[in-house]
Formats: sequence, C-alpha cells, structure tokens
Amino acid sequence: MKSLLLLVAIGFVACLVLPEQRSSLGCQMCELAVKTYVGSADKDVTSIKKDFDTECKKLFHSIPFAPQECEHYVNEKLDPIIKELESGTAPKDVCSKLGECK
Repeated sequence: MKSLLLLVAIGFVACLVLPEQRSSLGCQMCELAVKTYVGSADKDVTSIKKDFDTECKKLFHSIPFAPQECEHYVNEKLDPIIKELESGTAPKDVCSKLGECK
C-alpha cells in the first residue's frame, strides 16, 4: 500500500514538474533557432536547419533525448520560426508569439 501511495505521489509531482521543464527547453531551443537564423540570414533554409541541429545537440548534449528533441525541433518548429522572422516579427518577439516562451 505504501508503495502504491509513493508511486502516485511521484506521478503527481512529475506531472507538475515535467511540462515546465519541457516548456523551458522549448523556449531555449526557440531562442537558439532565432539566433541561428539571425546570425546566418544569407544562408538557405537547409543550411540554417543543419546549423541549428549542430548547435542544439552541442548545447543540450547533457539532457537525455536531446538529439531526438533537436531533430524534432528542426522538423516541426523551425519553419514557423523562419516564417515569423521573414514576415518582419522582431527576433525578440518570435518565441513568445509562437507560444514557446512566456
């Protein structure tokens, strides 16, 4: 019975903590994506994606599943970030506009 109660408590705490950590990681990845784009605006999208993936994996190497998260970010979230920047959204506003940062 104590084991079940402990597992429920751990599950509850994980539900409260994990979304915030993921949100924070998403914010950091978004900010890195903006920085990568702004620093290499003359490159094509393929080069920007490659540069972001390399920097992301280097920066977040100590986080479990970081390589997969970086690849997911490249495949799912980098295009909307680039579109926002190309449409004239200020770099400092892109991540909050897309809901990645608070």
